[in-house]
Amino acid sequence: MKISTNWLREYIETPLDADEIADKLTLLGLEVEGIEKIGSDYEGIVVGEILGVKAHPNADRLQLCEVHLGNEQVQIVCGAKNVAKGQKVPVAVVGATLPLPDGDELTIRKAKLRGEKSEGMICSEVELGIGDDNSGIMVLDESLKTGSPFKETINTKPDYILEIGLTPNRPDAACHIGVARDLAAVIEGELKNPYQEVEKSAEDLSFINVNIEDTEKCHRYVGMMVNEVTVSESPEWLKTRLKSIGLRPVNNIVDVTNFVLHEIGQPLHAFDYAKIASKKINVKSFDKEVTFKTLDDVDRKVPANTLFICDGDGPVAVAGVMGGKSSEVSDETKTVFIESAYFDPTSVRKASKALTLQTDSSYRFERGIDPTLQLRAAKRAADLIAELSGGKVVAQQTDEHPVKTDQKTVSLRPSRVNHLLGTDLGKEEISGILTRLEFGVTSKSEDELTCIVPYFRPDVSREVDLIEEVGRVFDYNNIPTPKTSPFFTPETLSEWEVYNERVRTLAKSLSYKEITTNSLLSKKEASLLADENLHIDTLNPVSQENTTLRTHLLAGFLKAARYNFNRNAKQLRFFELGHVFQQDKKGTWIDGVKEHSNLLFGLSGYKKFESWDGKPEPFSIFDLKADVEAFFRELNVHDKVEQVVQSNYELEYQLDGNSVAIIKMIDDSTLKGFDLEEEAFTAEIDITALYNAGLANRDTEYQKVSKYPSFEFDAAFIVDSEVRAGDLSKEIRRSADETLVSVDVFDVYEGKNLGSNKKSIAFRLSFLDSNKTLTIKDVEPMVKKIVQALESKFEAKLRS
Repeated sequence: MKISTNWLREYIETPLDADEIADKLTLLGLEVEGIEKIGSDYEGIVVGEILGVKAHPNADRLQLCEVHLGNEQVQIVCGAKNVAKGQKVPVAVVGATLPLPDGDELTIRKAKLRGEKSEGMICSEVELGIGDDNSGIMVLDESLKTGSPFKETINTKPDYILEIGLTPNRPDAACHIGVARDLAAVIEGELKNPYQEVEKSAEDLSFINVNIEDTEKCHRYVGMMVNEVTVSESPEWLKTRLKSIGLRPVNNIVDVTNFVLHEIGQPLHAFDYAKIASKKINVKSFDKEVTFKTLDDVDRKVPANTLFICDGDGPVAVAGVMGGKSSEVSDETKTVFIESAYFDPTSVRKASKALTLQTDSSYRFERGIDPTLQLRAAKRAADLIAELSGGKVVAQQTDEHPVKTDQKTVSLRPSRVNHLLGTDLGKEEISGILTRLEFGVTSKSEDELTCIVPYFRPDVSREVDLIEEVGRVFDYNNIPTPKTSPFFTPETLSEWEVYNERVRTLAKSLSYKEITTNSLLSKKEASLLADENLHIDTLNPVSQENTTLRTHLLAGFLKAARYNFNRNAKQLRFFELGHVFQQDKKGTWIDGVKEHSNLLFGLSGYKKFESWDGKPEPFSIFDLKADVEAFFRELNVHDKVEQVVQSNYELEYQLDGNSVAIIKMIDDSTLKGFDLEEEAFTAEIDITALYNAGLANRDTEYQKVSKYPSFEFDAAFIVDSEVRAGDLSKEIRRSADETLVSVDVFDVYEGKNLGSNKKSIAFRLSFLDSNKTLTIKDVEPMVKKIVQALESKFEAKLRS
């Protein structure tokens, strides 16, 4: 939100400069995010008269201008198309400085342009910093005296524009008077508020009939009229006010409504009275979608139940958002009907979001405006329109007010103020601060104040809210440092939080670096990872890049990998612990939404770079599998999960028959979809499933080191080529007793002598008994049992 300091000073006199005002406002909670200077002192800018114009001999687009500056006559090279003999124009003489958009300055010097001398510069509005018209030079009134200082001819001076990051709870500060009110409170100045109470006329407007059909969405509707207006350009002071905050002046009618909006925060709309069919205004909602052309000349599909302002023929405005093309004010307008209303914040917010159309009006309506301001704002606008257009204000007004807002009263204990703030403020000082903020304060008792909350502060409803008001105006920097500080014991972490920290610690111990990525994806990205029937789309996405909740953590890793590869990082070991979301009939917290925590391990690039001692070695899926196995061992769940091979590029881990982890090599189409060329390997582990299975706090039991040696037995089996070593290992463990402590593959061989589609896999079996030294006689029965099991299930043959 932009605030002009020149405009602000209309309501509060202060010697503070722009930086000091910004500091005060920031400490008040109205954070100033930036300050921009516009305009200048116009030193060295004079009114020049163009005596003659001729073509530049060496440039088609340039012209030579003979310019009289009052005390001398100079030649200036000019490229503007609208320059002409007899014009009075602003001229920057040699030595003058002009502000540049980047904050720097341009000093005018004598120069030669394409061989012709130029002693000065004829300026446009943009070059002078007083407007945005860069189409040509600025043409001044012909009656101005040649050679007179430009600053005497224009009612403007340097201005500083404050960019305030307004929080949603402060709708009262979305205008110049609202900001001035806070500033006046902290510097103890007098607020000059031109909005005084207005008496409602005894009779409603006889020229138009106003009816509020949907009173839930429209609590109040005020209408006023101005007759005999002449639509024309606004005066310079009004255009300057609007231009300073980035608004484009339109005409004296529309500019007044924008001025009032940014002065007091009440949105207004001006209708051409002649275009209001049947001279009726009906505020209503439709139970079906309506196509409506707004002021920006766009046909919009407005959803059902949106509030409209309608005349006798149909909609003329989307209430609180934007008016319609059919009833806008034009040069032919003679009578203006002014709308000043209070619309329900929720209804305006829904309409604005549905139309993806936020206007200055909707910005304020959806935050909640003062419900008592409508008549005063309409009167202020009507008086200004009459003054600037030569019109006459109709004495009658219409003020339909079916839903009235109750004024809140909150009690405040000075002792509580001092206890929470650490201050020693007296009752009178507290009362003075709140009074300057326009709270009504009376003394309920010696120890308690009764505070009447102004209507423009919907965010204040509790005692602690009032204490915050006192604290921010008193200035938190003025609160003394306490002599003693209480000691607080931090709250004990829950079992789930401890579990998550343990998971993070284990991932880091495996040399993975943590990443945190956006939980929203584009529709295209989400479609690459899961079927659309699992997607959960947001109703009002911030952008097309953030429309769908992630079903997996994979997208975040791939985008992080692409970002790093583009910056020449070639060894990526990332992990992320985060929530994923899928459509599900039952749901977790919300019906239809399954939400759980996943842990992702991701590898891409090289585990070893090229060096004098060898070639580069890229990561493989087996590097990732080794890390996942290590993670399961450290988490003490390795004996509970079971491997299930899905394909050559995907391995699943199951717990009680349910999938809890998947290791895979990312396929080419997915890599291409994320603009990644390097191979990538990921593992996603369902941390919630492991936790819910009661595996969060499994104790690691110490086992004594056996004093007896292990017995190792090597066995090679010939099997079909498609048989996996992992399946054989699993069957070997299943067939043996507890004396088999490890099974390792130490050789794989394929050759013609084994037969077609055959291979040999050699295992080293380690046996250990803590009570005795094992011999071949002890192990041989176990080996025979293993051989029989493998022959039965895989038709494996023991290789001699």
